[in-house]
Amino acid sequence: MHKKEKKEEQELLDYIRNYRQFFRNSIKEKLLKDREERHKKGEVFLQGFWISRDKISNIQKNLLKKGCIVFIEIHIIFIIFASLIFFLWISFKRFFLP
Repeated sequence: MHKKEKKEEQELLDYIRNYRQFFRNSIKEKLLKDREERHKKGEVFLQGFWISRDKISNIQKNLLKKGCIVFIEIHIIFIIFASLIFFLWISFKRFFLP
C-alpha cells in the first residue's frame, strides 16, 4: 500500500509539473504575440509602459533634463559643504586657536 501511495503521489506531482510547464509556455506565447503586435503598431516598452515611438524623444529629453538638474544639485551641495567647512576652518583659526 505504501508503494501505491508513492506512485499516486508521483503521478500527481508529474501532472502538476506538466501543467505548470504548459501554463508557463502559454503565458509566454501570449506575451510574445502581444509584444510582436505592439511592435508592429510602433510602440516600445519603456519603464513598464507601452509608448509610441513619437513620444520617446520627448521622454528622453525630459529624463536628460532631470539628470542635469540632479547633477547640478549635487555640485551645489558639494560647494555649500566645502564653503561651510572653509568658513568654520577660518573662524576656528581666527577666534579659537592660539
